[in-house]
Amino acid sequence: MQIRQLECFRVLMIATTMTRAAEILGISQPAVSGTIAALEHDLGFSLFRRTRGRLQPTPEAQLFFVEATRMLEAMESTNRAAAEIRSGKLGHLTIAAYPSISISLLPRIVSLFLATRPHLHIRLMSRSSQTVKELVATQQLDLAIAELPVDHPAVYTESFSYRCQCILPSGHPLAELDVITPADLDGVPFVTLFRDHMTHHQVATAFSQYGARWNVVAETEYFATVCELVAAGCGVGVIDPVVSSPFTTGIVSRKFEPAITYEIGILYPQDRIESRVTKEFVEMLKVHLAPD
Repeated sequence: MQIRQLECFRVLMIATTMTRAAEILGISQPAVSGTIAALEHDLGFSLFRRTRGRLQPTPEAQLFFVEATRMLEAMESTNRAAAEIRSGKLGHLTIAAYPSISISLLPRIVSLFLATRPHLHIRLMSRSSQTVKELVATQQLDLAIAELPVDHPAVYTESFSYRCQCILPSGHPLAELDVITPADLDGVPFVTLFRDHMTHHQVATAFSQYGARWNVVAETEYFATVCELVAAGCGVGVIDPVVSSPFTTGIVSRKFEPAITYEIGILYPQDRIESRVTKEFVEMLKVHLAPD
């Protein structure tokens, strides 16, 4: 049996006449008759009889109609699924990311991506950068986002580098400056990340080079917490301009000299073939992570 034969049979059962079926299918009446005759030959039983000039389905046709309809609907569903997979609207995506980006910025990007892909399923995991690096190497993820560096032979990385900014509470006197240096922050209460973070040593070195006193009043794990502490008036701080952007309510940002660099990366399992969904999501992700 051919799909075209089943389609012709289904239309004829619904239309009840050869003429109407031919119109619906866009073929000639003899073509409909020939297709049904070929199907009857393949099946080994009659599907229609003419009674007083009218076409009537046989009892066998009624039984076969149920199964033929079920098969055609399954095929149509398969075709729809193939089209949605082809367009990146069907599938699943597993992402792991470190908390600073997975708390706010990444969910916003995911929401935009899902807006035109209602049948897509996304699993978003929030883990420390170190755990994220270990997970992606095990091939359990489609992609991940972590702070750099990453040194693992089973992980491929696309890196993004940001120049950090100085943040101050709204109304802070130093907000009048366009560029802030450690000399301007000599003795000013400062909120920083923990000592093992890539920016901590850079900031400490900058204050040392300027001969300024780095007055650290609080240390925390995430830029989001730095933003909240600064907004609450605990001091000033240094954050990246992209990942931390959702947390900048109540604070102002100024250029900081010398340059403090913050680096993150999109991580992929080295030998895993990317799905169409993964590729399309990464394209959107890179737009939002671009430094400019």
